Amino acid sequence: MARTFFKKILVAVNGHKSSIHTAMYAIMMARTYNLSLKIVYVVDSATIKYLEMNNLLLSEEKSAFLNQLTQDEVNILSYVAGLARTKGVQIESELLSGGVFNEILKAAESFNADLILLGGSESSGGKPGLKKAMLSRDQNEILANASCPVLIVQKPNIEAEFKIF
Repeated sequence: MARTFFKKILVAVNGHKSSIHTAMYAIMMARTYNLSLKIVYVVDSATIKYLEMNNLLLSEEKSAFLNQLTQDEVNILSYVAGLARTKGVQIESELLSGGVFNEILKAAESFNADLILLGGSESSGGKPGLKKAMLSRDQNEILANASCPVLIVQKPNIEAEFKIF
């Protein structure tokens, strides 16, 4: 019998379509290989603090902005949990606050994740038909500092596959 490389997967979602697609991919992996799955969303309070310190965000605006962000994140985590339920997969989810890559790395460590899944994005490379992979600063930091493998998911037609899975 083949050894399973992964038992616990951590998925970082942020509301972008690519992160929802990554969650779908992780749900399919979890169901297929009987894996434990944790979904995290990080409220980027570090950036909010930076904006406030540099007078780009007023103190009065900060709490309303944070409340709106937190509600959006709760909605996204609930949406992903609903996707998992439709496929019979149990997930653990957590809303975190702080610097994005630091919180994701800490969550992976505390969950003892064997794999971190991140959503990838593409942009045109300036030439028709040519695409260029784009990684954010946070994704690059996670890739450089993770203590487990990191998979960037770019899966065309994932929504169609997820529906029939």
